[in-house]
Amino acid sequence: MNILIVNGSGAIGSSIIKGLSGKSVNLIITSSTGDNVHGNKTMHWKYTGSDSVDSLFESIKSEHIQLDSVVNCLGSIFLKPAHLTSEKDFDEILDINLKSSFLILKNSIPMMRKNGGNLLFFSSAASSIGMANHEAISAAKGGIEAMVRSAAATYAKNNIKVNAIAPGLVDSNLSKNIVSNEVALNVSKRMHSVGRIGTPDDISKFAIPLIVDNSSWVTGSVINIDGGLSTTKIAS
Repeated sequence: MNILIVNGSGAIGSSIIKGLSGKSVNLIITSSTGDNVHGNKTMHWKYTGSDSVDSLFESIKSEHIQLDSVVNCLGSIFLKPAHLTSEKDFDEILDINLKSSFLILKNSIPMMRKNGGNLLFFSSAASSIGMANHEAISAAKGGIEAMVRSAAATYAKNNIKVNAIAPGLVDSNLSKNIVSNEVALNVSKRMHSVGRIGTPDDISKFAIPLIVDNSSWVTGSVINIDGGLSTTKIAS
């Protein structure tokens, strides 16, 4: 079973890789640094647009005929109100989150159409609820959710499942500006009804069954793994 994990050196990608250790799978991992992840060799690769994705998949196809699962862990956090968000900021947010997901989807399908497969993307709880200062990132993540539902319908006939996980705030390099600020961290904890922010392992333990068990009856779904952020409100 060939599994591509894009940006496997990130917090969630690394946790997924750790969880897959010992399973009978062949991991194809990209990393912007080229460093090994939990003892697994990585491809030194950085997303820079469509040419970089084309190049990545050409390299993969030179060694593998089939991909069974693809996970896109590329993403970003961007918290500014719309009037303070430049067009350049907005374009970059769409690029690293939405466009990368579309290009990875586009290139993965030809390697799955014969035998089926699984694609997993990451949205955000912020795309389903109104959160202040999230206009740009919510637009990008909302686009991923719409893409997932459409792609699931398009490729169902090929036994290709397409899903997304929408986390709440997770302790990672992307969120370090929030979690390193005690005031911001405590506010974030109170927004999650379980009283804490998430860990990468909170996400990966739900992601892995969607990757290796062929998610046989789950497709077109956006699964909220967010400590209650998007679904509950704590009484004051």
